[in-house]
Amino acid sequence: MKHIALDYRLVREQITAGHLRVLHISSSDQLADMLTKPLPRALFLRKRSKIGISSGASILRGRIKDPVNCSTIPQ
Repeated sequence: MKHIALDYRLVREQITAGHLRVLHISSSDQLADMLTKPLPRALFLRKRSKIGISSGASILRGRIKDPVNCSTIPQ
């Protein structure tokens, strides 16, 4: 528990010095939820767009020049 007390003291000092400002973030705006909880698709996409991550498929679209022959290998 000593490390928590040290972290708390450091954060408190930074707030007092004006170097750090702590804001309340409502639970509906917690962006980390998309990484830790199952979310409905619309909510997941909204949170994902807020942190600047886009679908990988859209980045690759139109960039593949030589399609790969995708056939099954006989066993």
